[in-house]
Amino acid sequence: MQTHRSFLEDIIDESAELLAIDPADLDDILRQGWRLLGYSLIRHNFAVCRGLICRTIPLRIRLDVPLNFSKSQRQILRRNADLEVRCAPIRLTPEKEALFQKHTQRFRDQQPLTVYSFLHPLAADVPTEGWEYSLFEKGKLLACSFFHLGKNGVSGTYCFFDPEHDKRSLGTFTMLLEILRARELGKTYYYHGYCYDVPSQFDYKLNFYNLEAMNWQTGAWAPQPRLPVRQWDKLIRKK
Repeated sequence: MQTHRSFLEDIIDESAELLAIDPADLDDILRQGWRLLGYSLIRHNFAVCRGLICRTIPLRIRLDVPLNFSKSQRQILRRNADLEVRCAPIRLTPEKEALFQKHTQRFRDQQPLTVYSFLHPLAADVPTEGWEYSLFEKGKLLACSFFHLGKNGVSGTYCFFDPEHDKRSLGTFTMLLEILRARELGKTYYYHGYCYDVPSQFDYKLNFYNLEAMNWQTGAWAPQPRLPVRQWDKLIRKK
């Protein structure tokens, strides 16, 4: 059993300034467990969840194998087929900032002040070519997601949506759009961030086939079993 002391001895908590780089360099950065966050690149092998330290697990999805969405994911694609979907270079606007502020009301703790906490002001070009999906219903903006292109990989950088339309599962829907787009572009990997080694709100990132996870000690990536969607908060209350 690993002790608390040994856990703290191998801690990784690093950041670097986010600059314009070559797409191949973005691949290398993502492969090492780095993530894009505002003006910075970050990577950390720990987090605090419900007041306790836990491990982070970097994740990615292989795209050079047959694409296989789950039944629930196919339902999400059908459920949102009525929306207007726009794909364009990233452009942050007051309308998107207002939607972001509405989205953050969902957070109980540490509400971010602005979308620039997550996206660089020059996100269309920094660190690489950046694109967005914008979803509209009868002209009203419901969701935005942002992704950056490496040479062989894609970073699913950030997403926010109108919480009044939570039943549409817009966060998952935009991830599916990004995965499909990355595959169309011939990319090999879609990097969609960290989950934790304990039940959390990030468990939805495990609900994908062709999933891989990174080992912090070796840097190696290995297949990760798909974890069907579960109500993580109810699991916690049972303990």
